[in-house]
Amino acid sequence: MIFVPTIIYILISKCDLRETLRLKKTHWLAIIIVPAFVVALEPLMTLINAISLLWVESATTELATGLVSNHKLWVSTLLMAVTPGIVEELAYRGVIMGSYRYGSRLAAIIIGGIMFGAMHMNFNQMAYAMVLGMMLGFLAEATGSIFTTMYAHFCFNEISVIISYIASHVSVLKQMVEKQASEGIATDQLKQTILIYIPFAFMGLCAAAAMIVLLAYLNGRHMDMLAMFRRNRNAEVKRPRIISVPLVLALCVCIGFMIITEFVL
Repeated sequence: MIFVPTIIYILISKCDLRETLRLKKTHWLAIIIVPAFVVALEPLMTLINAISLLWVESATTELATGLVSNHKLWVSTLLMAVTPGIVEELAYRGVIMGSYRYGSRLAAIIIGGIMFGAMHMNFNQMAYAMVLGMMLGFLAEATGSIFTTMYAHFCFNEISVIISYIASHVSVLKQMVEKQASEGIATDQLKQTILIYIPFAFMGLCAAAAMIVLLAYLNGRHMDMLAMFRRNRNAEVKRPRIISVPLVLALCVCIGFMIITEFVL
C-alpha cells in the first residue's frame, strides 16, 4: 500500500532520485550516533504513548507480541524493522519530504511527520509517530541522506521487536503481558508513568537535538539547518504551494477512518 504508490510517483514524475530521495552517503560516525539518537528519543515516545492511552487503546502491543511469538527473531526483524525502515522512509522522508522541501524545508518536515503519523491509521501510534516522523525529518536534513533515517527507523522498530521477543519467551514476562492485554492498564498507573517519564523525555529530546546538530556539523550542513528557521524576505522568490487539495483529502480520509474504527465500531 505504501511502496507501490511511491514507485508509481517516482516513475510518473521522473524526479531526480539522488536529490529527491537523498540517496547520498553520510559521515561514518552516523553508525554510532544514530542508535544513540534513537535511544535518546525512546523516553519521549513512551511518554506520548502513555498520554494517548488515557483516551485510546494500544494498537500495537497485541499485534507485535503475537507476530514475534509465532515467528523466529530474524523473520520478525525482517517484517517489523527492515521492511518498514526501507519502504516508509522512501515514501515519507523520500518522496513526500523531498517534494515539499522545494516550498519550505521546515514545512516539509512537519507535513512529512503528520502524514507519517496519520498513515498508521490509529490514534495511539499516530500520537508518537508524528513526533518521530518530524525528528527523522530533521535527521534527514542534518545528514542529507535517507540512509540515516532508514537506519534510525530500523533501530526504533528493532527495539520493539527485541522487547516483544523477550516478553514472549520469558514465562513471567509473558504472563504479565497477557494479563495487561486482558485487563488493560489502569489510569493511575498511566498517570504515574507520565509523571516519571516527563524529565527523562525532556532530557532525551535535548540529547537527540544535540546529536542532530553534531551530525549537521559533521556533514557540513549546519548553515543549511540554520537557514530553515530564517524567514526569506526576498519577495521575488515564488515557492510552490504547500497546502493542496490532495493533502487535505488524504488527512481527512485517515482521520475519518481512525475515528470510525476507534469510537464507532
